Amino acid sequence: MYLEHWGLNDFPFENVNNLQYYYESDTHKVLCEDLHDAIIRRKGAIVLTGEIGCGKSTISQRILLNLPEKHFDIALITYSRLTPTEMLCEVSQQLGLEIKNQDKNTILKALQEHLTKNAESGRGTLICIDEAQSIPSMATFEELRLLLNFQLGNHFLVSLLFIGQPELQRKIAKLPQLQQRIALNLNLDHFDLQNTLHYILHRLRKAGSTRPILTRQAITAIHRHTGGVPRRINHLLDRCLLVGKRESAPLVDSKLVAATMQRYPC
Repeated sequence: MYLEHWGLNDFPFENVNNLQYYYESDTHKVLCEDLHDAIIRRKGAIVLTGEIGCGKSTISQRILLNLPEKHFDIALITYSRLTPTEMLCEVSQQLGLEIKNQDKNTILKALQEHLTKNAESGRGTLICIDEAQSIPSMATFEELRLLLNFQLGNHFLVSLLFIGQPELQRKIAKLPQLQQRIALNLNLDHFDLQNTLHYILHRLRKAGSTRPILTRQAITAIHRHTGGVPRRINHLLDRCLLVGKRESAPLVDSKLVAATMQRYPC
C-alpha cells in the first residue's frame, strides 16, 4: 500500500474501466464525436480499431452509457468467438428476446420483428461487438452483415459497431460485401509525450494528489518505455509508486523508473 506515502486517496493507475479516471485528449474528443454522430444517425456499420491497451473499450463504454436508453436498444457482445447461430442467439438474448427454438430462421424472424418495432417507436438498435478480431469465421461476419438488410424506408433497422485490434481491418477486407457497408472507420492511436503527461497528471489529480509526484524526466522515460499506451503506462506507474514507497523516495524520477523497469518489465 502506497497511498499514504504519496498523499493519495485512491490507486490512480488501476487497469479497470473506471470512467472517473477517463482522460480525453483532443484526438479522443474528435473520435468520440465522430462515433457518437455515426451511432445517432444510424449509419449502419462502424469500425473502431486500436492496439492492445489503447482504451478502445473505455471509449466505447463511455459512448454507450451516454446514449439515452429510451432512444436506443443495445446489445453488447463481449465474447465474440461464436458461430453464426451462436452470435444471433447472443444478440437476441442481449436485446431481451426469449426464443426457445434456436433455429436460425426463427431467430432472424424474431429479430426483424423486434428491430421493426423499435424503429416504429423511434428507438434505434445498436449491436456492439468488442474484441471483434476474435470472431472465428467469415460466416459469422457475413451473418452480421446480413442484418443490415433489415431496413425501413431509407433507414437501417440496426447499427453494427465492431471494436477490435488492427487485425480486424484485415479480416473485414476479406469480405468486400461487409467492407462496402462500413460507414465509418476509426483508429485509436497511443498517446504522444504531451498527452502522456496530461494523462498521468489527470489520474493523479482524480486520486487526490495535491503535490508534484513525478519529475519531467520521469514522464519522458515512462513515455519511452510504454510507447504511450495507457494500459502499459498504468502498469509501470503503479509499480513505480510501490517501489518509490519502499525506498522512501520523495519523487518518482527517471532513475526510479529505470529501476522499476528492471524489476517489473512491462
